[in-house]
Amino acid sequence: MTAMASFPVRRQDFEFNEVPRHWVDNDPFMTAMFNALSSMFPNGERFFVDSVRGVRELVSDPVLQKEISAFIGQEAMHAKEHHAFNAGAIDHGFDVVRLEAWTANVLSIIRLPIFNNKRTRLAATVALEHFTGVLSANLLRREDISQTLSPKMQELWLWHCVEENEHKAVAFDVYQKVYGNSAANYLWRMTVMVIATALILGALHVFIAKLMAEDGQLSNLRSWGRGLWKFWGVGGMFTQLVPEYLDYFKPGFHPWDHDTKALLAKWKDRQGLNG
Repeated sequence: MTAMASFPVRRQDFEFNEVPRHWVDNDPFMTAMFNALSSMFPNGERFFVDSVRGVRELVSDPVLQKEISAFIGQEAMHAKEHHAFNAGAIDHGFDVVRLEAWTANVLSIIRLPIFNNKRTRLAATVALEHFTGVLSANLLRREDISQTLSPKMQELWLWHCVEENEHKAVAFDVYQKVYGNSAANYLWRMTVMVIATALILGALHVFIAKLMAEDGQLSNLRSWGRGLWKFWGVGGMFTQLVPEYLDYFKPGFHPWDHDTKALLAKWKDRQGLNG
């Protein structure tokens, strides 16, 4: 029997010509947050694909090979669709494509000589896939936030969140298969996670400030305060991620220890993503 991937590659071609300027809750900060995240995806997803593809020949498991193919297909589609949105955002005065280039510069830090090897690039991918996976799962749970997105953007983000959770263990499984879980490989994976987290969170908030300035909202303290509370306050979207994020540092951790299968089934049915 031919091995099959456990998730499909869904071809998408979203239209973004009816997206309003402040498409998240009609709020400048919330929109800037999601625009900043979107700016990171095209080059980030391509980095993930290149990192996994770079060690693919070392994987002999036919099932994992199929998972890798589906992972590459999904991530390539995410990069394509978010770049299409980012390119259109300039119509509202937001140079999100420029921030894509800034993301490439942030990722270039991982290409410095001390880090520039296949193991480190894959470890960075595993780390950022964990961050993306738990963030996506939480957005699927937080309908108080996801339902404030404008309809077309809600469709884009919920599709992306579902697929991030479908393939959340692929890079991790490839790392374990290729490099194993020796103490040295585990410690390096943890070190890379700390570095990657600092880089991404730092860049994210710089990007938000840049977008708020472009929007003429840099001094809108009410929007800043409300948005930061929604993400970092008690019960905030990022604050809620902390326990699942920290699980990554447990020696025996696996991404599917966070069982999101029921959550995925719910949203695949609601968004027509089955099959």
